Amino acid sequence: MSFDDKNRVKKRRDFTRVYRQGKSLSAAHTVVCWRKTKNDCFRVGFTVSKKVGNAVVRNKVRRRLKEIARLHPERFLIGTDYIIVARPAAASCEYRELDSELERLLRKIKP
Repeated sequence: MSFDDKNRVKKRRDFTRVYRQGKSLSAAHTVVCWRKTKNDCFRVGFTVSKKVGNAVVRNKVRRRLKEIARLHPERFLIGTDYIIVARPAAASCEYRELDSELERLLRKIKP
C-alpha cells in the first residue's frame, strides 16, 4: 500500500480523537499515538511543536518523519490512525536514529 493524501490525518478533530481515545508509546525522540478505526487504510498525522525548535528545524524534523512513513507503509496497520509526535530531542538526532526508533515503536503495536 502506498502513502498518499488519503493516508494523512489532517483535521483537528481527528487528532483530538486519537489523543483522547487512543493509546501511546514513547521513546527518546518520538511518541506514537494510535487508535483503531473502521477505515480500510491507515492514516498518519505529524505533530512538531515549537519546543522542538524554530520553523526551519521543525520543518526538517517533520519532513524526515513524513519520509519515513512514506518509505515504510508496511509498518502501519490497516484500519488504524497514528499521530507521530516529535520530542525536542528529535531536532538533534540523525535520520537513521528516527527511522529505527519509529520502527521499534510501531513493531510494539499489536493488531
